[in-house]
Amino acid sequence: MTTHPDVRPATRAVDTYLERIGYRGDVTPGVDVLRALHRAHLATVPFENLDVHLGAVVPLDRAAILDKVVARRRGGYCFELNTAFGALLEALGFEVSLACAAIGPRDAEEPLWGNHMALLVRVDGGTWVADVGMGQGFVEPLPLRPGPHDRAGFDFEVARDDHWWVGLHRFGRLPGYLLREEPHELEWFEPHHQRQSTDPESSFVRRLLAQRPHDDHVLTLVGTKLFSNGPAGGTEVPVETAEEFAAVLAERFDVPVADVDTDRLFRFASAPTT
Repeated sequence: MTTHPDVRPATRAVDTYLERIGYRGDVTPGVDVLRALHRAHLATVPFENLDVHLGAVVPLDRAAILDKVVARRRGGYCFELNTAFGALLEALGFEVSLACAAIGPRDAEEPLWGNHMALLVRVDGGTWVADVGMGQGFVEPLPLRPGPHDRAGFDFEVARDDHWWVGLHRFGRLPGYLLREEPHELEWFEPHHQRQSTDPESSFVRRLLAQRPHDDHVLTLVGTKLFSNGPAGGTEVPVETAEEFAAVLAERFDVPVADVDTDRLFRFASAPTT
């Protein structure tokens, strides 16, 4: 991943990004700073696929993605969010690479490589998996070394077979993802970004989704149902009106609803599925 002109150290763009995620702490590259930035990003920038259903998907271009995430204060999914966060980290002096991943079972015979993007960050003599584009993922990065990781009842696992495996907790809908360690250029992910956002068989095209991981639960909006799941239990709440739908997006996922056609989104979300 090469340094680009959109985000550089000691520029207004960096300050604007840090303001976007509400971060006012130290920015000296180190594991503790990486953890704090990762946590701040997830707390303020939601995982969501709203633009897929508004016909407004941005190209897989750093400038366009940074405009969406930072200037327009929107969320996105893995290709967008990890591209943006990786740009910020690199601008601050971290060594970052884009990593190709395949969401699915650990023993998949034909992994769907490219259906997910994560980040590998090398800092303080180690490598860390950073992923602000996984809606049900880890709040803080995981070290890229085999072992379990218990985060307040959320159990994660990093393992190594033919490829790395990042196992997710049991309170979500996905088991985890396989991960390749070699770096990839952003352009490599373009066809996968297009497929995820346009293919009628893509789960992103078939359903509206917003997610946010917290320390003690994962909040998920699927269509017109709002779920909260974690070690303490789970809840399911129907979202019954367009007004409630807009309020959930604004209050639970920090979506700037004044700039989004929430009525159109609600009509799609509440339509019968086939």
